[in-house]
Amino acid sequence: MGKGLFAQKFYPRNFIHLYTDEGIPENKVAKLNAAYLLPTGFQRVNDSLYIHPQTKERLSLSTRQQDNKNELLLTYITAADLSVFRARLLDYEPKLEQIDANTYQATFNNPVVKYMIAGDTVIDNKRLHAIKFLLIYDKGQKFPFSSDNYTFPVTETYPLQHTTWYFTAKYERSPSNSEYNEMRIIFGKEKTAYKIEFVDDINFKLTYTDPKKKTHVYQGQYQNYKSDISFFNRQGGWSDKDKTGRALATPGEQYMGKESFYEDPKKFAEEAGTARYFRFIFLNNYQAIYHSDSGLMELSKQEAREQEDILSMPRRER
Repeated sequence: MGKGLFAQKFYPRNFIHLYTDEGIPENKVAKLNAAYLLPTGFQRVNDSLYIHPQTKERLSLSTRQQDNKNELLLTYITAADLSVFRARLLDYEPKLEQIDANTYQATFNNPVVKYMIAGDTVIDNKRLHAIKFLLIYDKGQKFPFSSDNYTFPVTETYPLQHTTWYFTAKYERSPSNSEYNEMRIIFGKEKTAYKIEFVDDINFKLTYTDPKKKTHVYQGQYQNYKSDISFFNRQGGWSDKDKTGRALATPGEQYMGKESFYEDPKKFAEEAGTARYFRFIFLNNYQAIYHSDSGLMELSKQEAREQEDILSMPRRER
């Protein structure tokens, strides 16, 4: 995990987490988001400047109000290679068009959304690259991620990209309500039998050894927003395969009858280290809490024993 706290790469879709308008004076537009930056190793200089002491990376924010518009300019000085960042700009939602070699802008005019790759700079004999993000929007405008009270609400989402964790999982009857089962996953840095790597901002890789001592690697995708994290199946990635490598079709968990984890959580523990065990874990949505004092992340989810909405079930790729 320590490696991930340095050389953090904020992909375009993560830039929205870097600033907030919570807790600012009425005449201000936004400030940098300490809840997101501090866990990555950045240190606060002031509301508009954060510096990473090890990588020398820095984030600065400048804002202004003009007529009926708010303008926000975020500058990220990074040690990361920008080739992946550039590729992600071309695979961005909403769609960006490349204006010139170093400028990418949304195809609509309101709001203005623009990314600019600026010239390199040298700090303490270290060459760093500069990315500028410009957002110009109408005063009072709300975005899909806005709340009732804030245009840019604080997110305490831990920036998972480029971090590696070891984990344990428990699935059992909820002590407070026997009609529910509770899934709880603990991510930490101490080695366990299971390892998960968040390769970038959307992909993860799981490595584990099955009961027969054979090592497996599964890959999937995830989405990390506010305090929620969702896991998804990559095409064929979670399926068992026959000798030819073709994915095997097996019943979904809801069709397993008395063998179903939903009906008997003890079955989950008995299946530890199998493909079914991990499919059940990583085709779910969780509430996530990062405990900064212990360096542990806790994911939790309650599951009703009687599943009526089969669309919410973990299901196999066929």
